[in-house]
Amino acid sequence: MLAGGTPRVTALPGAGRAHSEHQAFCHSSDEEFLALAVPFLQAAVKSGEPALVSLEPRRAELVYEAVADPAGLTFVAAGDLYARPASVLKAYRKRMADYVAAGASDIRIVGELPPVAFGYSWDWWARYESAVNHAYAEFPVRTLCAYDTRVAPPHVLDDVRRTHPLVTGPDGVSTADYIEPRAFLTAPWPVPPHPVQLRPPQLDLADPEPAAARRAVTEANRAALSPDALDDLVLSVSEVVTNAHRHGRGPVRLRLWSDDSHAVVTVHDTGPGPADPFAGLLPAADRTTGGLGLWLAHQLCEHVAMVRDDHGFTVRLTAGRLPR
Repeated sequence: MLAGGTPRVTALPGAGRAHSEHQAFCHSSDEEFLALAVPFLQAAVKSGEPALVSLEPRRAELVYEAVADPAGLTFVAAGDLYARPASVLKAYRKRMADYVAAGASDIRIVGELPPVAFGYSWDWWARYESAVNHAYAEFPVRTLCAYDTRVAPPHVLDDVRRTHPLVTGPDGVSTADYIEPRAFLTAPWPVPPHPVQLRPPQLDLADPEPAAARRAVTEANRAALSPDALDDLVLSVSEVVTNAHRHGRGPVRLRLWSDDSHAVVTVHDTGPGPADPFAGLLPAADRTTGGLGLWLAHQLCEHVAMVRDDHGFTVRLTAGRLPR
């Protein structure tokens, strides 16, 4: 803490401009937020280095008014950017690669997840936060992730501490709870059921081939989903079923639930799941391992959960409106 109780950004031990830094800031007021974010961004403006800001509109406006020269910042609407974790990682990596190609040596990002991320889909956003430590490691980027403790529930803040090497808050800086990405991403993860899963499934198929899975999912969801959402779900199911047959361990089981506004499909096999802990969030370096299909599903579905347990590996695909 700085004198007067103002939180500060702390460099990671041993990190410099050639490496990434991933820090969370847990704040409980606009004043606390601005006390950290403004100097962090102002330093980038002063040095002429790139600085990205992706915040909820009200907080973005506060930053715009507080920074001396906001023209030096790039504002990206948080609602547009933070739709799906794999898409965010892809977009940021593309921007950072472009900045580095143009000569940048100290990229700065201030971002926050929309509150909707703290509900049903939090598991894949927690996976995203963990994967950032690996996905951005090659870039000279300092990322400051803001979490409003008035909005983020306790279980979210617990995962924030596990997925950020440094966490700054009113009580100082903590590193004690951080878990390395490979350990965090391969640990068993409790995923609450979607409300439609509380009743028997409409489809329960044993060892379906991809073509049969596509036909069954299409017929079962014509009335529930828009044509585009249905196409995305069908392609995702096809990819995941193919992966289960090719890389998992039989038997493969597909189950589907739907109502008038969304659909949930689970694909289960008795294998351990992908060896790559970043499967789905990042494109597979080795496409023979099946990571491409999961990566596509992560960009097409409204939510993808991956569950490892004593019974095997399950991928749950959700299309349509998400529950809160």
